Amino acid sequence: MKITFILPGIARFPVGGFQVVYDYANYLVKKGYDIEILHAMFLPTQGKASVISLLKYRLKKALRKLGILKPWFILDKRIKVRDIGKVRNEDVRDADKVIATAWETAEFVAQLPDSCGTKYYFIQHYEIWGGKERVDATWHLPLHKIVIATWLKKIAENFGEKACLVPNFIQQDNFYMVKDFEARVPTISMLYSEHAVKGSEDGINALKMIREKNKKVRIKIFGVFDKPKNLPEYCEYIKNPSRKYLREKIYNESTIYLFPSVSEGWGLTATEAMACGAALCSTDNGGVDDFGINNETALISPVHSPQKLYLNLKKLLDDDQLRVKLAQNGQRSVKKLTLENSGHLFEKALGLL
Repeated sequence: MKITFILPGIARFPVGGFQVVYDYANYLVKKGYDIEILHAMFLPTQGKASVISLLKYRLKKALRKLGILKPWFILDKRIKVRDIGKVRNEDVRDADKVIATAWETAEFVAQLPDSCGTKYYFIQHYEIWGGKERVDATWHLPLHKIVIATWLKKIAENFGEKACLVPNFIQQDNFYMVKDFEARVPTISMLYSEHAVKGSEDGINALKMIREKNKKVRIKIFGVFDKPKNLPEYCEYIKNPSRKYLREKIYNESTIYLFPSVSEGWGLTATEAMACGAALCSTDNGGVDDFGINNETALISPVHSPQKLYLNLKKLLDDDQLRVKLAQNGQRSVKKLTLENSGHLFEKALGLL
């Protein structure tokens, strides 16, 4: 059984959507399937690439071949990986299944010949920031839809489309508790991103408010970008932490994980932090709906409201009993999110079982 995943280019730094695809590829190849990942940088359905974009791509490809740019994710050696510049239909092999992993690749997969396999659309977000009309059109393409979260399944239903729900998972071997809930000093951690949809500015503003009231609380910020210029000196910033450091020095040191995203397909870092024993303080961003239940496994506030994020942070810092209760409930909840369970559902969604 041949299965082809088509990703929109190649990510130089860790990206949640790419990571999920890579995890499923590893899972499926271990099950005996013939897996190929096609990193499709310039798609014919996306128009002509600029000369500068082509030159940047060629430079990065050369640096990867020389080992100067190293991959951030380890793929099973049995997986075929192709990094292609200008992708054409004939670059996609004949297979049994072909899977688009973003709206751009959905347009491309839809017009591939049937010999490339039964066509699927793996939907990890409602990607309308690049233009709603064109993205919405991809939800109506004749592709079998697989979504990662309940809120995305509802969008499909509103479009009159069927979609299989395959919830995301946590890499349980990488994210787990090493420090008891009660043994932690007040510490808030947060992922920083330059992308506005991640709500980092709202998060930083909420952290500034909480630090004005509580000078003893520690704040740990991490991300793939350079340290933001508006980050106060009392915030520790860790760029590109290793998984071990993220698990043991950030998540397991945290009493609270702040997740201020405006819109999220699935709150991957939120589940990682919860698995490591941090209480979740999140916005109502869609991506936490499947595991973040207000006052049970998390405290949830509206998006774009640093003041309400601050109030929930304060509530958790002032009430240790509530913080521990939410952290314990959250940790038990996300323990069910395993690659084995999701992988089994993914196989069923692909009609393999």
